[in-house]
Amino acid sequence: MRPYLTLCVLLVVMGPLYGAQNDTVPVLPFSQFLGNIKQEHPIARNADLLLRQAEAQVRQARGAFDPKLFSDWQQKSFDGTRYYRIGEVGAKVTTQWGVEFKGAFNSAGGTYLNAENRLPDPGQAVLGLTVPLLNGLLFDGNRAGLQNAQLDREGLAAERQGLFNDLLLQAGITYINWAIAYNQWRVTEQAYQLSLTRFRGIRASYFLGDKPGVDTIETFTQVQNWQLELNDALVTYRNATLSMQALQWNQGRAPAIGESWNWQPVPLQDVVQLPSLPLDSFTQQLALQHPDLRVLQVDLRQLEVDRRLAAEQFKPRLDVSYNFLGRGFDFTAPTKEDPSLTLTEALGTNFKWGLNFSFPLFLRKERGKMELVQIKQQQTSNKLEQKRIEIENKVRGYYNDLENSRNQIQRYQVLLRNLQTLLQAEQRKFEVGESSIFLINSREQKLIETQLKFNKLQGEFAKDLLSVYWSAGQLNRVF
Repeated sequence: MRPYLTLCVLLVVMGPLYGAQNDTVPVLPFSQFLGNIKQEHPIARNADLLLRQAEAQVRQARGAFDPKLFSDWQQKSFDGTRYYRIGEVGAKVTTQWGVEFKGAFNSAGGTYLNAENRLPDPGQAVLGLTVPLLNGLLFDGNRAGLQNAQLDREGLAAERQGLFNDLLLQAGITYINWAIAYNQWRVTEQAYQLSLTRFRGIRASYFLGDKPGVDTIETFTQVQNWQLELNDALVTYRNATLSMQALQWNQGRAPAIGESWNWQPVPLQDVVQLPSLPLDSFTQQLALQHPDLRVLQVDLRQLEVDRRLAAEQFKPRLDVSYNFLGRGFDFTAPTKEDPSLTLTEALGTNFKWGLNFSFPLFLRKERGKMELVQIKQQQTSNKLEQKRIEIENKVRGYYNDLENSRNQIQRYQVLLRNLQTLLQAEQRKFEVGESSIFLINSREQKLIETQLKFNKLQGEFAKDLLSVYWSAGQLNRVF
């Protein structure tokens, strides 16, 4: 009987504590798994598309400053008479300083042409500019649109970080649950094999007349109990494996669910290789690095752009334009008054200028717009402050859970060693006839149950560590 009991003790003491890795099955490292998630998962791919979206929005906003070609032609003919033909073709460009430049060529002719529209026979080239002197000089809608698009790029980059942060937490917890289920299954399987080995030994001793029949019943009920536990553990592990497979995308192709899974996890204590930093290291960097806070900060900066644009509308609209006119394409062609015209003289002689003024008397639209922007600024500031408090509380809460898990692990390690010592002592007492198989089973049951709880606790510690980094918005940075 002693060889059976010695084997049983070794299986109980050595197996659960150090795990049971299968050397024939490759190990899937945690970092490799998350790397695949960041590369292949649809949510990750969509998050990367946010960067392209941001660049497209900036490009669209810059389009407001692109040069524009234009053409305008009118002609009237009736009863064989050409009344008039008026045409203009050219290009305009609006700069980022609000000034609009124009280059055009005009031609006109006809029997009944309006005197104002008469031009030199070669046509007339025009070089002009329009300058806003008040409203629009320092800021306008085009410049506000470009600044908002550039801020959107920062906001979408932060949103992308937030999507990765949430995705990596979800994937990380899935891996940890898989690792817990794997270890629970292996420990339960060892317990089942152990109980089966002991039953066979007791049954052999019973047939030899060394043990009473009740001991065989006692050990067989233990086999039945662990067989039930093993069935549950196996189902849990298979379901956890399905959850892992559902995350394994490959080059845009959906995962094949239900195929054999030829991987095993790393040991639970090695799943998350992240430093457990002091609490202040997380809370001090929240305002700068957490994606949710960065998104709200970008919103505030965009609202400041809107406020600046709304303030610009309180100014009167006063635009001045000047167009330099030529004879054909010659801007210094001699005139009947001055046959030797210089460029400076031509600028003061051949021109067309204009002044455009407007101002709303009651400013109700402008004052309403400003008030709405200020209200949104206050609302967003309140959201930012509330979000900062919520995030800091989350970090502190998960950090408290982490410290508790760490302390519990240390206590469970001591408890496991003590339970091993008690089981070995019970084994020695049994060998000298001072104990019973019932007590051996009870000690063994307690040790294995504690090992199963210890496995879960190691998994919870890994989850808490991930959650601390997640709550601080750091998962995408560290993985």
